[in-house]
Order: sequence, then structure tokens, then C-alpha cells
Amino acid sequence: MKLKVFLQLCMLALLASCASEPKHKKDKQKPAVPQTPRERRNEKMGGTIFDEPLFTTAPKKAESSIGINSYLWKSTLDALAFMPKQSTDPFGGTVITEWWSPIETPKERLKIEVVILGRELRSDALRVSIFRQKKDAKNQWVEQAVDPKTIARFEETILAGARKIRLTEER
Repeated sequence: MKLKVFLQLCMLALLASCASEPKHKKDKQKPAVPQTPRERRNEKMGGTIFDEPLFTTAPKKAESSIGINSYLWKSTLDALAFMPKQSTDPFGGTVITEWWSPIETPKERLKIEVVILGRELRSDALRVSIFRQKKDAKNQWVEQAVDPKTIARFEETILAGARKIRLTEER
């Protein structure tokens, strides 16, 4: 019986030693002083959301937090504005259009997929795939080859548009 009481007291003492600091000790500690410029700005501006200030007067950077080059993204959407979109993902940097037929050639249709691969405004940060189909005699859609020069011209259109957007936004 005495052993049982003794073990219970030991367990209680161990449990009590694991407790956090008493409240009166915490209240006497100095408040943390912001050390970095970002911490001082966040304290002054009233907090952050997703590691960015809630309120700021600073202009937005061209490199947004979406993980891809925003100039390429905007230029891609501009270049594909005439086609209906099946999917757009600004975080993954993909735009996939639906099948689209030009008015002049209703028996031909195109589908374009653009993937932005990085944050740099470079030609290797962009991958374009163009799919082309034509109707055959049985009225079935048949895959057709796309000239690599067409893909290169489309990539250059997007890159030129991105450069133009960057120049207008830097002014």
C-alpha cells in the first residue's frame, strides 16, 4: 500500500515537472522586437497573408507568387484569346484550349496546349503543342501533322508579347 502511494506521488511529481512556465514568469519577459526589415514592416502594416503584407503601397512585382513568369502567362492568354479554353492553371502554368475550327475551314480543327515551365522570360521556359485534325471522307476526325515552323512561330508570338508587356509595365 505504501509502495502504491509512493509511486503515485512520484508520478505526480514527474507530471508537474513537465508543466510549462508559470504565467507570472511569461508576463515579465520582454516582448520580441522585430529584427528584420520584413518583420518591422509586417508589424507596422498589420500582419501578413501567405507571407505577404496585407496592406502595402509598394507596386506589385512582375514576378508574382504563382511560380511562373507572369509576362509569359499574360501573353499566352492574349495569344489564345480567340479560342475557348478547356483548362487554365496559373499555378501550374498550363493553358489547354478546346477544339476550335476556323470559319474558313470548318473541316479542320485545332487544339493548343501551352506550358510555362519557369519564372524566367526565356524561350526554354515555354512549351507549345498544337494538335490538328481534319475530317476524312467518312466524316471522322483524323490526326494531321503540324509543321514545326508553325509551333516555333506561335512560341515567338507569345515571347514577343511577353517582352512587350514587360516593357510597358516597367515604364
